[in-house]
Amino acid sequence: MYIGVKLITKGAKEIIVLDEIQFETVDELLEDLSIGHPPGQMVLNWANGIIFHHISLPWTDVTAKEYIENGRIYWSALRYAPMKEYKDRISKNNVLFLIRKVRTPILLEVTKILREKIENKNK
Repeated sequence: MYIGVKLITKGAKEIIVLDEIQFETVDELLEDLSIGHPPGQMVLNWANGIIFHHISLPWTDVTAKEYIENGRIYWSALRYAPMKEYKDRISKNNVLFLIRKVRTPILLEVTKILREKIENKNK
């Protein structure tokens, strides 16, 4: 039975990053992320030859309003490095980094931008 629900998809228009760090290697990124992290697991993202970790600002009345009215998402931190070949896990300093392939359009777009930044830096 169809009840006439309308599905509207509105993606983010902007991601505002407050702290961005580009690492030269995956090892440098993992070293940075593992410092101060207790032994255990951490999930990272991978797409388009980029491994990355981001932290979103918590959803509050302000951040929700920014997203709904302006399509803005705020990340307090973004750390990334080139990683051509996908691996599903890497261990470093007693931390097991589980790496997931991202497929969401916005994160795929972010990784394209990050890859361009890396390529432009290396010119």
